[in-house]
Amino acid sequence: MIDYANDLCILNKMSFRFYHENIILDRAPHFRKDKMWLTSNLKNTNTRVIPVWQDKNLFQENNKETPSPIILSGATAQNICNEARDIVFLGLVQNNIYFAADINNCEDPYSMGLPKRSVFADLRLLATSIDYLEAGYLAYARALVYWGQNNQFCGQCGSKTKSINGGHERKCISETCSKSIFPRTDPAVIMLVTHPTDDKCLLGHNKKFQGLRFSTIAGFVEPGETLEQAVSREVFEETNIRVENVKYQASQPWPFPASIMLGFTAQATSTEIICHDGELEEARWFSRQEVLEMSNSDNMLPPPKLSISRWLIDTWLEKF
Repeated sequence: MIDYANDLCILNKMSFRFYHENIILDRAPHFRKDKMWLTSNLKNTNTRVIPVWQDKNLFQENNKETPSPIILSGATAQNICNEARDIVFLGLVQNNIYFAADINNCEDPYSMGLPKRSVFADLRLLATSIDYLEAGYLAYARALVYWGQNNQFCGQCGSKTKSINGGHERKCISETCSKSIFPRTDPAVIMLVTHPTDDKCLLGHNKKFQGLRFSTIAGFVEPGETLEQAVSREVFEETNIRVENVKYQASQPWPFPASIMLGFTAQATSTEIICHDGELEEARWFSRQEVLEMSNSDNMLPPPKLSISRWLIDTWLEKF
């Protein structure tokens, strides 16, 4: 575990709306090309290492219902770095230097001297139960390791790539190609659509959802379209509803695996729902009272404080 009392003091002064929105971390890009600085600070007593294995983060099982995140330091951190396939410089937090360690090359990571009762688990399932600072650090590490893992080979010539610039760039090793590859984030729009009378909102039940969960409409931005066009297209494709007054509200990093959610509101100009593309099993207009009743059930709306979807819904409710 880490001492981040100063970080929390700073963060408490900032707006907190949903997970992964704010992390207190100086990405310090000027250090990424300084190999000597990076190498020397891997052995620094203030070094903190976040291991990632099979897209999972490390947690400590304890007597509580939810495991606690583990961010390594000292000899254990050094051992992980020595065995890791790649090391990624994340940034600076107060006097601490953060790195992510890609240990996907290890068949049995538990043989590497990890703390007792530690376990690799899916951050997405645990994020709402842990401190949002730690969740942000773990998500950042997971996202960069995922990107590096999926770009081991050049998409242009097929040659192997190597990690450079502190893990924020991969370079094709072919002298005739030498293509540079940088981390990419897939933009996705997510929108709360209100009824023409504004007394209802449109929510859908995706076939991947568990239980009776309903959420806002969402989808990826396609090449050659604006964000506003993506909102209108996705809403119509999934529900047959036409919209206007598309307005941007906020964004949320969503590294599961590599997206950023761009939140919008829009007002419907039609009301007949047809689930055209089959992505949604069902979509409905919900009154404010129905949404409030849903919020008291764990099986209905998205989990509180995790998703921008829930924030968009709550913001709509708070207006009245």
